[in-house]
Amino acid sequence: MYYGEHQTVLDDKGRVTAPVRFRDIMRVLGHDMWYMTRGFDHAIFLFHRKEWERICSHARRYSTMNAKALDFRRLLFGSVAEVRPDRQGRILVPTHLREHAGLEREAVLIGVDDHLELWSKEGWASFQKSKDDEFKEMATQLFAGDEQSCGNGETENVADRED
Repeated sequence: MYYGEHQTVLDDKGRVTAPVRFRDIMRVLGHDMWYMTRGFDHAIFLFHRKEWERICSHARRYSTMNAKALDFRRLLFGSVAEVRPDRQGRILVPTHLREHAGLEREAVLIGVDDHLELWSKEGWASFQKSKDDEFKEMATQLFAGDEQSCGNGETENVADRED
């Protein structure tokens, strides 16, 4: 799916440009419509239609009377914008999301497997630095034990591997 880090710039109209590699994947997979919303740690999440529908379906399982779920849905759904990259791969970032992410000029678009994230250049650098010491611990928690991720959402038993 989507991997890597791409430095980009917010233009005068509030657009960022997706790299050719991401645009090629979008074209092949039919990801022409994206749902842009507030993310964690002052990032902006971008979900293609199928992933967005999965997230919506999961969020709808919780009652409106569940205060935490309602707060989450307000923040997530209340800030969503449907966007389509233009022919040059430019994506308009709404003002409220630019403010959420602290985007002024320099930005970073990263591929996180099933979605994209848009960060301010400073925000991405700060996040990486804050998590650097935890990176090894994160890997241990995610991959310790008998099963390991295959990178495609499936797992394999380490004992069954023929390395």
